[in-house]
Amino acid sequence: MNKYYDLFIIGGGINGAGIARDASGRGLSVYLAEKGKIGSATSSWSSKLIHGGLRYLENYNFKLVRESLKEREVIINIAPTITKTLPFIIPYTKKLRSKLLIRLGLFLYDNLGGKSNMPKSSKINLNKKYSKILNQKFSFGFQYYDVQVDDKKLVEMNIDDAKKLGATIIEDRKVINALRIDDGWKIILDNNEIIKSKILINAAGPWINEVVNNVIKINANKSIRLVKGSHIIINKLYEEEVAFTLQNDDNRIIFVIPYKKKYSLIGTTEVDVKTADNPSISIEEKIYLIKTINDHFVKQISIEDIVETYSGIRPLIEDYNETSKVTRDYVLDLNLQNKKSPLLNIYGGKLTTYRKLSEKVMEELNPYLPLKNTKNWTHSKIL
Repeated sequence: MNKYYDLFIIGGGINGAGIARDASGRGLSVYLAEKGKIGSATSSWSSKLIHGGLRYLENYNFKLVRESLKEREVIINIAPTITKTLPFIIPYTKKLRSKLLIRLGLFLYDNLGGKSNMPKSSKINLNKKYSKILNQKFSFGFQYYDVQVDDKKLVEMNIDDAKKLGATIIEDRKVINALRIDDGWKIILDNNEIIKSKILINAAGPWINEVVNNVIKINANKSIRLVKGSHIIINKLYEEEVAFTLQNDDNRIIFVIPYKKKYSLIGTTEVDVKTADNPSISIEEKIYLIKTINDHFVKQISIEDIVETYSGIRPLIEDYNETSKVTRDYVLDLNLQNKKSPLLNIYGGKLTTYRKLSEKVMEELNPYLPLKNTKNWTHSKIL
């Protein structure tokens, strides 16, 4: 007789992995299917940062920044082996954001998350400290702190814990059909295996609406904008263990981050695309990132200096009520049929807030679950 699961999760990125870990730790039976390898898509194509999102303050997204800063503290504590605190330098240029705006932003960034062990931000004399790295036109700037993470490893550690807690995790297995039945779901995999589950969670990331429309065969409630972010990797631009947050003329932010001891990681871009499949960097993106570096640093680089590139797709939720406003936050879209057979579609989300998102998923689904274990636990249990 086939086992009947409490939760079936489509997608083994950071959100799916976090939910599988959290749910398994509450005594629920979990089945997760990933069409490729665990953490091999969007979740390993990030800038590899656990951060509050300093630039989100400009859009007055204080709630998301606050939650992200609180989660930054939690993730440092539960994943100490794969996280590292780094100083970030913002070279000041008067033609872009004002000194007052940057100081106000950094004050909020220091304090919005509540009590923190992170060093506070400060003004810094760049000519004294980084004159051999940065162009002379940048005489002063600001320093703040954020956290670097091994993003793929973070996914894998959540999956490993979920397995230890009893979850079934399957890679290279695509869901081809999902049908509502009286008290749950019948899920058909591409090897014709049939799994039955009380609840279905769609955590397919940029493929979310593809799954909604073509696999579950209902109309998607939310529109998403697929945005490609590309990074280039070059041999170390400088020796110091410090990152830079560069302000571009188009108001975008580009990070330069020490990477794997020998390299510098530079990104990211923002390009709208039609599909999430097989993203790759364009020549225009390479030129854009190289120009940003050459506008700021003493050492000049060219396309020949690029050692490696990667591109990822971010699924951003579009809210047409506010002139195509796009948020970095997440939305949990619960779909029921006659108050039965719950389907939860997870739109958006960031690496930083995956654990909190998982807790909110459990809270949202609690009325439909066989266990009433509402106690949150992942904030204190080391991965």
